Amino acid sequence: MTGSLDRRELRARGYARSVWSALGRVIWYVKEVVGENDYERYVNHLRRHHPQTRPVSRKVFERDKIQRLGTGPNTRCC
Repeated sequence: MTGSLDRRELRARGYARSVWSALGRVIWYVKEVVGENDYERYVNHLRRHHPQTRPVSRKVFERDKIQRLGTGPNTRCC
């Protein structure tokens, strides 16, 4: 009996791990779609390619991003 309980517990843990993994991938995808990861990508790029350059604050980055979106010719959704 204890062997079957152990298998059930292992199966349940494996299932929970799969659910959390899938949830993590969904969260990553949504962040990519809405642009949540843009600032982190910008900071990582600066650190890698321009280490002497200091990154702007997230607030300034987001403000500039919104301005770029409003002025670009292909940024309208409709």
